[in-house]
Amino acid sequence: MIHFVTTRRVEFCDTDLAGIVHFANFYRYMEQAEHAFFRAYGLKIHGFLPDGTKYGWPRVNAMCSFHAPAFYEQVVEIRITIVRRSARSLTTKYDFFHGETLLANGEMKTAFCVFPHGEPMRSANLPDDLANLLDAAAARTEPLRDPEGRWDSATSPPRSPG
Repeated sequence: MIHFVTTRRVEFCDTDLAGIVHFANFYRYMEQAEHAFFRAYGLKIHGFLPDGTKYGWPRVNAMCSFHAPAFYEQVVEIRITIVRRSARSLTTKYDFFHGETLLANGEMKTAFCVFPHGEPMRSANLPDDLANLLDAAAARTEPLRDPEGRWDSATSPPRSPG
């Protein structure tokens, strides 16, 4: 079940000289889509708990497999699925499409961590309010489309040369 959908237009800076997206950019696309997903569900990647303790979601694992190239100016749809939410981590799947063509798929596992003042970062159980928001997202029967629209220039028509 897909839980969130957003889009991105491939920028020239994302490509190599052949106009093909460099593979490393798919990891950046995953992170940008993850941030849009969190915002759409009222969550933050980095914030503060009510007691003032800073928290964040460092990556524990990330992978991506490539199936077809993405090219400059193409609009790529990114579909996020919550694979697993544990007491301390979140695993999400990312499917990248251009039209009906699967370009790549990836997966990212993040750990919920706190950064107590003057102490090292450590993993922690998700607070109930954050866990409930993620559970509500996972329970959706229809994917939420990015309410901010597209988080880059994907809504702009291609510029004509000259």
